[in-house]
Amino acid sequence: MSSAVNPDFYLYNLTIQRPSSAVKCCIGNFIGVRKQQQIVRATSTCIELWVFDKDTGSLRKVTDQNTYSNIREIHAFLPVGFHKHLVIITSDSGNLCLLEYNAERSQFDRVVCEPYFKTGVRAITPGEYIAVDGRDRAFMMGAIEKNKFAYTVSHDSDNKPVVSSPLEANRSRVVTFAMCGLDVGFEDPLFAAIESEISEKGAFKKTLTYYELDLGLNNVIKKFSEDVPDSANFLLPVPGGIDGPSGVLVCSKDIIQYKYLSRMTHSVPIPKRVGQVGSAQIVSGVVHVLKHSFFILLQSDKGDIFKVTVNGLPQDSDESDGRAGVVDFIEIKYFDSMPVCSSLLIFRSGFLYANCESGDQYIYQFEKLGDDPKEKSWTSTDYPDDIAVMNAEDTGFEVRKFDNLNLVYILENLNPIVASKLYDSGNISDLPVIYSLCGSGARSSLKVLNHQLPFTEIVTQELPSKVKSIFSTRTHIGDSYDKFIVISFYDQTLVLSVGEEVEEAEGSGLLTENSTLDIGQVGSDSLVQIYPGGLKQIFYDESDHPVKEVKWSSPVGIEVLHSSVTNTQVVLALSSRELVYFETDDQDRLIEYGERKELDSQITSLSLGEVSRGQARFPFILAGGRDQTLTVLNTDPSATLDIVAKEDLSSVPCSLMSFHMKDSGIQVTSIDDDQADDSAIGTLYVHIGMTNGVYARLKLDPVSGELTNPRNQYVGPREVHLSQLHLDHQNVIGLCSVRSYLGYSTATDFQITALSKPVFTGTCSFKSEDVPENGALGVHGDSLTIFTVDQLNSSLLIESIGLRYTPKAMAASTESNQMIYVAESDFQIKSPYIEEGDEDEAVAYSYDEDKQEYYQQFGYEHKADSWGSCLQVVSTENSAVGQTIELANEAAFKVCRVSFESDLENSYLVVSTSIGQSFAPNGNSGSFIRVYLINPDGSLEFSYKTKTEGLALALIPFQGKLLAGFNNLLILYDLGKKQLLKKCTTRLDCRKIVDLATQGFRVIVSDISDSVRYLIYKPLENEFFEFADDSIKRHMTRSMMLDYDTVIVGDKFGELSVLRCSDEVTELSEEDPHAVNLSHSERKFNGAPFKLKSLMNFYIGDIPTSFQKGNLTIGGSECIVYTGLQGTIGCLHPLKTLREIHFFIELQKLVAREVSSLTDRDLFKFRGYYVPVKGCIDGDLLEEYFQMGGEKRLKIAKEMERQPREIDRRISEMRTRFAY
Repeated sequence: MSSAVNPDFYLYNLTIQRPSSAVKCCIGNFIGVRKQQQIVRATSTCIELWVFDKDTGSLRKVTDQNTYSNIREIHAFLPVGFHKHLVIITSDSGNLCLLEYNAERSQFDRVVCEPYFKTGVRAITPGEYIAVDGRDRAFMMGAIEKNKFAYTVSHDSDNKPVVSSPLEANRSRVVTFAMCGLDVGFEDPLFAAIESEISEKGAFKKTLTYYELDLGLNNVIKKFSEDVPDSANFLLPVPGGIDGPSGVLVCSKDIIQYKYLSRMTHSVPIPKRVGQVGSAQIVSGVVHVLKHSFFILLQSDKGDIFKVTVNGLPQDSDESDGRAGVVDFIEIKYFDSMPVCSSLLIFRSGFLYANCESGDQYIYQFEKLGDDPKEKSWTSTDYPDDIAVMNAEDTGFEVRKFDNLNLVYILENLNPIVASKLYDSGNISDLPVIYSLCGSGARSSLKVLNHQLPFTEIVTQELPSKVKSIFSTRTHIGDSYDKFIVISFYDQTLVLSVGEEVEEAEGSGLLTENSTLDIGQVGSDSLVQIYPGGLKQIFYDESDHPVKEVKWSSPVGIEVLHSSVTNTQVVLALSSRELVYFETDDQDRLIEYGERKELDSQITSLSLGEVSRGQARFPFILAGGRDQTLTVLNTDPSATLDIVAKEDLSSVPCSLMSFHMKDSGIQVTSIDDDQADDSAIGTLYVHIGMTNGVYARLKLDPVSGELTNPRNQYVGPREVHLSQLHLDHQNVIGLCSVRSYLGYSTATDFQITALSKPVFTGTCSFKSEDVPENGALGVHGDSLTIFTVDQLNSSLLIESIGLRYTPKAMAASTESNQMIYVAESDFQIKSPYIEEGDEDEAVAYSYDEDKQEYYQQFGYEHKADSWGSCLQVVSTENSAVGQTIELANEAAFKVCRVSFESDLENSYLVVSTSIGQSFAPNGNSGSFIRVYLINPDGSLEFSYKTKTEGLALALIPFQGKLLAGFNNLLILYDLGKKQLLKKCTTRLDCRKIVDLATQGFRVIVSDISDSVRYLIYKPLENEFFEFADDSIKRHMTRSMMLDYDTVIVGDKFGELSVLRCSDEVTELSEEDPHAVNLSHSERKFNGAPFKLKSLMNFYIGDIPTSFQKGNLTIGGSECIVYTGLQGTIGCLHPLKTLREIHFFIELQKLVAREVSSLTDRDLFKFRGYYVPVKGCIDGDLLEEYFQMGGEKRLKIAKEMERQPREIDRRISEMRTRFAY
């Protein structure tokens, strides 16, 4: 039987965190709300929409869509007659696409898709550059070589955008370096490009070429061309029309030029820092247009921001005496410094968004516009020509802390992820944590990734004893805010009044000498308090003073165990297994129903659901029993307390809730939506918390009482208690077990996420004048906390621990000291932490925060052919750096913790370093392996260093020794007294070893360009023997053994593969202790005697940097967790049964047929970018099923002969089985 019919290996892929490195960002009004601006970020494969809140200065992600293609460029575009911006996007699909944001569906829709080239990315494929006309009438796409296409945009009778046929502006043997669209008012659109013609003699000269789109003749012509410096790299258009003189700024090394066709050129130098060696170059910039004015900011490759002023008359000036558009001079001055950015965006509200090339993103607020006349400036009138600019000497300035800008918001970012470790403490209340090395330079950090929702603590107050439960309530049905906080202890009750201050209430009418089981607002002006001895209804006047009360007492010897309250109903569960039901009469008094219902077992939980608007009562009573059942009883007057349905459960239900929740995909777009009844736009669910730690959710039919569509999730080994909260414009279920969780609806599904610590034992909703929304109360131990959860769409809580240089590698900590050891190094910098006379290393145990902040803003001083490098010991318990070892003249690249067989009492850290390392060409003046003793407290103590044959890029412990890979050498070391002792050397037929993995005596060697090979070590021969390799030349980055015969590998092109050695080959390699057969076996295709079998190939669109096996959730299945360089985090889980495999294979085909990517890329071709996809289900694609319309979902379900809800459940269960 073929593998397609009966597959023996299949993985299920899910992306936990999509790439965070932005290819390009643009700003505009994409939602269509007047006077609002949003940001669109394009990562390598996804497009994101971010909304900016000017009141808090924060960014919030609204949508994140996978395009299933490699995005090349995006640009905002506002065609004439449209009220909101569109997004022009180019990718490897070969299609030009225009995207429009659909606010109702909270996602982008493709409104234009025009094929213009073959799929893939080539030098001659247009789309590398997009230049938009200043008045949004046309745009031009450019390729790196030869091709340029111009388009105009109009609209049809339905006001849909229509793109014209492409107008070609192709020039053979021309390379384009930059391109932009000029603002020329309402003249014919003009585009500028930095180009260079490729001559046969190899001559190289850059020119600035202007292309004009003649709207009348509908063609593109080359209008003008002039020489620019050979280092020209960046173009920025100057506003035209009534706003400015038009033109373009041409940025080159050390010089900025203003040019516009044949007009006079104005030049100014690029200022340099005092003492800066080398040239300065502009890498990004932004133009912000005000009313009839503008200002320009440019950023250098050192991160310095400069303000450029172009002084001249507007292009469309009526009072110019024939000098319209003439520029008198340009001026440049230092503005501020920030990390180097790929995009700078300015909001009209006075904020600057900095999309940094690596590390976190920032929002700055403008304090000033840099108009201080006392500040040093450079003006073009002082430089008659370009030679004078290049020879200028007085171009230095002193950097300073922020003066014109103020940092107001930091957006945590994982780009780039260099390496990561999955850590599980084993504590039942601690979730697994991912430690990732991120960033570059002085802004590097060790990121601690927790799958948690952060909350804002407002106040925490200690209480007299441990709390049993907590409630908040209003006294009148029309109240906007809660009036009382009721805290129930095990033998008494504390009542707090909510006003300007929260204080103990006097004269509330509530009983305080007993514990309180429940409390709720009933009728128009009363409260009901339930306690073990009965209930008490208190009526209040307009001043919240009690005016009347009604009591009901339980029979003698019988207690109330559980209860539930709505505005018109109360139900009690007695210790005699009876249910007592009350409803309000016309005077809002609670009247007991004439009969009581006795159930088959002791009642363990009870719930009435929320009453929908316009309804008199909730139609059902939900009762959980000791016999592990859920009973549904009627409340209709004609059949009161009749049993409607009964459901068997897996354990005893200890907590019940029932209320409406928004369906996935429904987004709140206005305040009115937030205030609407959830029952109108949601589904009624029953939530069950059980004693075995399982949370269950079932759909409840509000008419028949039928329970369907069960969903279970294990949240911990303790019983689960529930509460209803209202957060982020939706009903949310709170779960309290070994951790506190929130269950809520997302754009795709229902999600359960842990709250950050402390662990609450009980929660309830809370609303006051000081906390008008997203508020909640939580109790932990003997403390009460008022807190808010402002966003539910950011479920990854990131904590940063600052590092000194760009991290290269990390070593796992020992179990006893909980330390992480990080190797860091940066090239072309002068380290400020070590003196010139220091020969080897300097050890420090302190952290200078002010000094580190300075270098985070300004970076390190440049020094040619110099390295800054160190080892840092990071305490995971204290989230801080405990020890730093600065290396004087060596650069560290790899670290590994080894327990040597010759010294089992101690652990050692080995570090591969080199002196004078260069990359083009690759070489150094000496390489070493440094050995450090790990002390019991986790600190490092230098032992010695050993000179090696080359730089080791792979280090692993092997059979009580150290195995290192140098170029094509594999060397085994043992611990010596003064240096490492070489025990075995094997030369392989490969180029450079970049990674090693091992189990037993088997070693997997990864080569930089020749995939992996399997080796076996024979102790009797003291030699490694190669016996199997791959049939595909993969450019390896990382590998990990899944079992003794199977390895997962990643290459630098973004492909994941699983390879396996056959049982026969394994037996052959193991049975011969002297490897006689292996050494004489015939080599195949200039490789090993045997070939590995490919089990899985899957393209993720990011470079894999780490693989780990472990659990991501409490009680979850083990999975493979991988990370990507651009911030991707994903996981792979094996499908265990043939039925499951065939189900998802069939579902994937049907979903792929119905889903169309935003760029119209073939989904399976994308996942099989270099090698056809094999042995892997695309879970991200399957979750697109949640976003489909009802007709498509029903069509797929019919073809699979299943119900849509079953498909929903199967897809959701796969995520909850092993991932967030």
